[in-house]
Amino acid sequence: MNQRILLIIIIINLFCPVFAFNPDSLVQAGNRYYVSNDYQKAADIYQLVIDSGFAAPELYFNLGNSYYRMNNYALAILNYERALLLAPANKDIKFNLELANAHVVDKIDIIPEFFLKRWLRDLTKIATSNTWAILSMSAFILFLILLMTYLFSAKRLMKQLSFYTFIISFMISVICFVFSAQRRKMLTERQHAIILAPSVTAKSSPDEYGTNLFILHEGTKVEVVDSVDLWNEIRISNGNKGWIQKSAFERI
Repeated sequence: MNQRILLIIIIINLFCPVFAFNPDSLVQAGNRYYVSNDYQKAADIYQLVIDSGFAAPELYFNLGNSYYRMNNYALAILNYERALLLAPANKDIKFNLELANAHVVDKIDIIPEFFLKRWLRDLTKIATSNTWAILSMSAFILFLILLMTYLFSAKRLMKQLSFYTFIISFMISVICFVFSAQRRKMLTERQHAIILAPSVTAKSSPDEYGTNLFILHEGTKVEVVDSVDLWNEIRISNGNKGWIQKSAFERI
């Protein structure tokens, strides 16, 4: 199955729903190619399913494994990072990502992060954006019930109890709402990227005439902080910034 055949399948799926392919069947076919060591065909099929709108952490994980087997560590890291973004608690994804990162040339020191910021970010990743939204809505409904109980109850003990609990439920609702917004922001803003070019020189300005600052190699993870035409300002884990062309990386 080459790229042309994959394109034909996509066109049939889009314009002839009666012939729409079954993503599960395609994934199984990709798995068979993977087991038979035909990693390129496996990767093509996994990518086809993802491009058709059936993205899932398992698919990105399988795609990352295929690229890892082909020694394409940059694309392996890119897809492991995408899988981890959707399933941040998955130990298999974390382990394989560490294996792929061991092949990255650039060994960059990491600036220690304030423990409270790291703790809040990790807490946000415990659940999906939708789950946090449901918890927020549930806590808000409970808040309304307790508020009505406080306003209309004739018993003093009940009023006291409902007063403190409706305040707590409101606070929980707000916190879960913030976590839901932050979790969605992680998925939609795509602030991080993986260098795919064999090597790229970061410049002091968004043009070829800027001063050379440092060199990055494929597989290195960067944070995208600004954009000017075909150039992006990126930040690496030690805090250094520089400008590179958009063609040198792909956002997670």
